[in-house]
Amino acid sequence: MKFLLLGSDKLKADAYRRAADSLAACEIAGQAASGALQEAGRLLKADRLSLILLEPLSDALLDLLIQTKASAIYDPPVFDASSRLRAAAESLASHNLWFSPVLPLRLLPVARRIRAHVASGTLGQLLYMKLTYNERPPVAERSMTSALIQRGGSAFDLLRWLLGDDIADVQIARASSAQRVDDIAILSIVMRDKAYATADISWSLPRGYPKPAAITIEIAGTGGSIRSDVLNQTAELYTSGAMRSLNWGSDWHVEALRALAAAEAGEAPPCTLEQLAWAQSQVERLL
Repeated sequence: MKFLLLGSDKLKADAYRRAADSLAACEIAGQAASGALQEAGRLLKADRLSLILLEPLSDALLDLLIQTKASAIYDPPVFDASSRLRAAAESLASHNLWFSPVLPLRLLPVARRIRAHVASGTLGQLLYMKLTYNERPPVAERSMTSALIQRGGSAFDLLRWLLGDDIADVQIARASSAQRVDDIAILSIVMRDKAYATADISWSLPRGYPKPAAITIEIAGTGGSIRSDVLNQTAELYTSGAMRSLNWGSDWHVEALRALAAAEAGEAPPCTLEQLAWAQSQVERLL
């Protein structure tokens, strides 16, 4: 399976190249700038490539997908507004195109295992969930955007994916840096079944931190609890006094490419634009 990168984000492009190198059946065939849509269209049609879209959606990009019938994953620096996502979802669905946003927290194998434990009732009645999603600030501070805008959609999507969408109330606390950007957002969420969730999203890691991000998930219920270091793909499961450690060796770029390669076999997208649009709409209500 060959893929075409479309967009100018070098860090993400390099991450997908490394992911493709780790998968024997996957290859990055090239990269096109977002303005070079005619050239991208020619490559997609000539070589039957799938698309890794690193730019926000536009009418021109949607037309490109429709004309080439290319399967695509969507991983821009910042997701589009919910209204734009819903309109794009309708357009792509009407042409029966395979398209999946990259929602990292649900693509990772360890997160899917946590969801399986929650769904199976292993943890009993859920009481509490805590998500921390802390990152190093961008190298160029002028490119920094609000932590809530950039990562809030992923946080709400994970909450809905793990606990359901019966949200009764959401409160938010934000802090702004000298650049007048909200670089810390703390969400406090009460579900209709009285379960409580918090999400700490920030650009709070020092520039010298060895990884670009630190992401943890903690879930507690009446029958046990799980704590996961998400990027290290590890989790600790506690039930009835026993503890088990779980480990996988993957990252979300690898999992996104696997999902895109599986599109040829008829597998459904792991995430949908409708799901992302719902998560983005929750963020927009807080702005």
